[in-house]
Amino acid sequence: MRIFGRSAVAVVLALGACIGAAAGADLLLDDPVAALVGSGPAAWLGPVTETGRTGWNCAPEHAATARTASAAGLPND
Repeated sequence: MRIFGRSAVAVVLALGACIGAAAGADLLLDDPVAALVGSGPAAWLGPVTETGRTGWNCAPEHAATARTASAAGLPND
């Protein structure tokens, strides 16, 4: 029974090592720079400036750019 347990542990460790090597090879063979490059901005959203998002005239945008909590429509605690 002891030999069976050791063999089972050896098989599990060998499979784990194979899976780890395959995952590492996948990371090395892929282009790491391409994985980190973000996509471009969505076409329907304008650029964000200090005055807010261009062309986005909605209540959450007005609340986010409000100077006070009451102007943003937040409840008084």
